[in-house]
Amino acid sequence: MRSSPRPAMAGFCLALTIALAGCGESARDFLDTASSELAAGSHDAAIAAADAGLAASDDVVLTWRLELVKLEALARAGRGDETLAQLEKLAKERPEQVPADQYAATADQLRAAEQGGAAIQALDQGLKRFPEDTELLGQIEAAKAAPAPGSEELEMLRSLGYVSD
Repeated sequence: MRSSPRPAMAGFCLALTIALAGCGESARDFLDTASSELAAGSHDAAIAAADAGLAASDDVVLTWRLELVKLEALARAGRGDETLAQLEKLAKERPEQVPADQYAATADQLRAAEQGGAAIQALDQGLKRFPEDTELLGQIEAAKAAPAPGSEELEMLRSLGYVSD
């Protein structure tokens, strides 16, 4: 059986990104790399490029864009705890830049990465800030009605008080 070249390519891209960090690449270059890697599904390489860009950036707008690419890459990589920490960090640092639909989008990305429990936690974070948001409430109701099979969604809904035993 042939192995997929994707893990080897992701490792190569990650190593290349880290090497470029020492070569005077600009934060903008790292944003472009992170965005390209994210689009290609190379989530770890996207995270590494975003981190390198954040280390090189002193521009507020560019830094914010790097943070958002990192957030999405973490979610799509299925790194639930790190995604939730990143989402919380962004909401604390710049609450005006994190609307309710960011929580919904992050929850969708986590659910797609089979991180149902983390998806519910992202929705819960959003509902704490936007308790009347119909999209967030709708996603909670949809998860209550049909939790993803084999996921920890239902248990997380219970632990956060959205459903009772």
